[in-house]
Amino acid sequence: MSKGTGGVGVDAGVVGRRPGAVVACTLLLAVVALQGLLYGTAAGTALYFTVVGLAVVAAWAWMQRAGRRPVAVLLALGVSLSALADVVWQVQVSLTGSGTDVGIADAVYLGSYVSLLASLALLARDRHPDRDQRLAGWIDALVVFVAALLVVWELSIATTVADAGLPLLDRVVLALYPALDAALIGLVVRLLVTRRQGERTSLAVAAACACWLVSDVAYLLDADAEGFGGWLDSGWLLGSALLALAVRHCAAGVAVAGPREDDRTGLARLAVCLGALLVPPGVDAVLHVRGHGHDSGVVFLAVVSLTALVFVRAALLLRGEAAARALVRSRERFAAKLTAHSSDAVLVVSRDGRLLSDPAPLAALLGTVAGGVTSAADAVRLAGVDPELTGELFARALAAGGGVVDAELPARHRGGDRWIGIRLVDLGDDPDVGGVVVHVTDVTGRRRAEEALAHSTLHDGLTGLANRALFSDRVGQALRRTVRGGGSAAVLSLDLDGFKAVNDSLGHAAGDALLREVAARLRGAVRADDTVARLGGDEFAVLVEQAGVGDDEALVTASRVLEVLSRPVALPGGTVTVSASIGVAVGRGAVAGDALVRDADLALYAAELDGRNRVRRFEPGMRAAAQAARELEQELHGAVARGEFRLVYQPVVALADRRLTGFEALLRWDSPRLGPVGPDRFVPVAEAAGLIDEITGWVLREACATAAAWRHLGDTTMAVNVSASQLTSPDLVGCVAAALAGSGLPAGALVLEVTETALVGDPERAAACLGALRALGVRLALDDFGTGYSSLAHLRQFTVDVLKVDRSFVGAIAEGEPLPAIVRGTIDLGRTLGLEVLAEGVEHEHQARLLAEGRCDTAQGYLFARPLERCDAEALLLEQATARGGVPAIVPLPRAPRALRSPV
Repeated sequence: MSKGTGGVGVDAGVVGRRPGAVVACTLLLAVVALQGLLYGTAAGTALYFTVVGLAVVAAWAWMQRAGRRPVAVLLALGVSLSALADVVWQVQVSLTGSGTDVGIADAVYLGSYVSLLASLALLARDRHPDRDQRLAGWIDALVVFVAALLVVWELSIATTVADAGLPLLDRVVLALYPALDAALIGLVVRLLVTRRQGERTSLAVAAACACWLVSDVAYLLDADAEGFGGWLDSGWLLGSALLALAVRHCAAGVAVAGPREDDRTGLARLAVCLGALLVPPGVDAVLHVRGHGHDSGVVFLAVVSLTALVFVRAALLLRGEAAARALVRSRERFAAKLTAHSSDAVLVVSRDGRLLSDPAPLAALLGTVAGGVTSAADAVRLAGVDPELTGELFARALAAGGGVVDAELPARHRGGDRWIGIRLVDLGDDPDVGGVVVHVTDVTGRRRAEEALAHSTLHDGLTGLANRALFSDRVGQALRRTVRGGGSAAVLSLDLDGFKAVNDSLGHAAGDALLREVAARLRGAVRADDTVARLGGDEFAVLVEQAGVGDDEALVTASRVLEVLSRPVALPGGTVTVSASIGVAVGRGAVAGDALVRDADLALYAAELDGRNRVRRFEPGMRAAAQAARELEQELHGAVARGEFRLVYQPVVALADRRLTGFEALLRWDSPRLGPVGPDRFVPVAEAAGLIDEITGWVLREACATAAAWRHLGDTTMAVNVSASQLTSPDLVGCVAAALAGSGLPAGALVLEVTETALVGDPERAAACLGALRALGVRLALDDFGTGYSSLAHLRQFTVDVLKVDRSFVGAIAEGEPLPAIVRGTIDLGRTLGLEVLAEGVEHEHQARLLAEGRCDTAQGYLFARPLERCDAEALLLEQATARGGVPAIVPLPRAPRALRSPV
């Protein structure tokens, strides 16, 4: 006796999805056909054992993938025992020369049947939640078993049992084979009638049992069949392969999926039961036609057994129908009662967490499908809400004793987050409901409207950043956390340098776009848990929570902010570059949040006074300095209107003949309350307060008017300093043009001095401004040349007329030494470029002599004259005009203290 393997049990779905399966099935069929053709040969035997061995190896490999589930283990064990029995049987044939006697191999074969029966019993266990349905399934299996047992009894078992020529053990063993096959078929039918669509384990096991049954019955009918060839062996071979394939489907996780009956499945099961009643008379008729005798008692017993089983099955159907009708009536009442509490979707959940209603309304509310939702936990996952929160609400509803419990919970979905309103009422004592009614409402629209309102209250409408109120609150929270957990809180207060110029030149739309871009860059420059806020206008703030008590993390953040803000920004009206001044203050413990923000503002004010585009840390002395600056700012307001400013004039002479060629206008302020205030003090305050444009306008008008009044005394020039903030102001060109037009001064007589520092802040805007000034005919001078920037690059980028040698280089010219190389190089560079070279800070005759020998054009300094009042400067001009053609009118004056120079 022998068995075989094969792989034709792969269903069409697998073949359709995997083109490689077509090749595998074709190859397997070819192997089965070849095995049948090689009947009785050594090649056939070798082919048989090779295929069976591969089936065993595959079964155990797939069993490991299935996680050693009991079903997979039993199926793999059944395949292995069958293969082992084949080996034992082959040894028996080799030793005795006959394979017809019952021996050890048959015990192993029967063991494979037992293992397979156990696996099918596990598969069939609890495949339906309803007890009546489970009982009906087992009745279906018994009906099929009885019918199949009757067939095999009449075909083979009866003859085998009645054969007195065989030992009793042989007859029992030989009869067990088809009987066990019938039992397998009954269990397989139990699985098939309750199988879920797509489940392949039951199909594979059914096909395997069918192959074994056919080969077993055929073998018993032809007891002289021998060898491992022949088509009987092909059936056993194919059955083993199909069992291995069933193990593979167990590994795929579909073998134990819970079934869902439909109408067609119920009709099929009823047809199986009723059809089984036709088996006994059918067998009787066939045997009668063929003239064979039969045991009428066995047929009668089969008829009685089948009738009893079908009766019980019908009773279950009737009971199920009655229960269904009652359920329908109950659901009608159930639905009517739910209407009173319904909102959008209604579910009913038992007190132990089972889902008692259809989840379709919930799925419709959420815009998804309810596939696989069989419990309250599944409904919670479908809704996307937190299981812990829903568990707490459910417990509260049970404790409320019929009272209403409601809440609004956030829900996460692939289509976007939403808010779900949940209302629970425990109606478990109501016989028509029997559970907790859960009303579900989508409240996303209302919650988003509330969140938008709250967000607008605490956030800046233009940038989306936190506003001043929210920022102050978070600073206070951060300081309180330092009390409990240590560390410190740092506030970075920052203002954009030149924002007003962008607004004035490109419009408010461009200014708004710039603010949004700055907000985005600030968010990108800080950590995720830092807070960025817009406090108003171009004023921003950053809260940095630090692990330590120093300011290292805050300073690193400030450096990153300066770096990201230094990159050009493309705006609708053009590309601009802005910088920022940043003040940093660090606090911890009981420090008030508002006080920390004020300290950061003081540090910011100090950074602006220092020249902007820099970071300053708060120091206690800044409070006094800020107070003094505020006092100075108050005095500056209205100073122009009150006539408190005046100009003094620094003469400029030609080194070749000491002839007066022009003046540099220097600003002075005599405050009635503060007394004389130097430009180094009041100019930065005026810039920070936005008063510098008004002061510059007055300086230009006064200087141009004075120069125009002096034109009859000679063609002298008038130089006026322009600061960095003025150079980026869109009003500068118009102010210059108005001053020239109002005074009648030729544009070529006005020289505007700019420093390299003013050029590097925003090179593109500076170049545009200088170009517009040159278009007016104004001459331009580059002041403080070579004091710290790439000067040659600036000379290529910015066209100027005068190159001024800084006083620090001139002061290094010592008595008895040659002209320093840096001064000589600057003069040569200016002459090469066709520029007038002016040396400032000349105080000694030997300096003037060396500069003249070095071909420097003009100079100014205490050697020639200190800054003069208007009447004194006019007297010099008059003296030179009367002495034309004679000795130069300008003579060295006695040495005096160096006068303060204004950057204006």
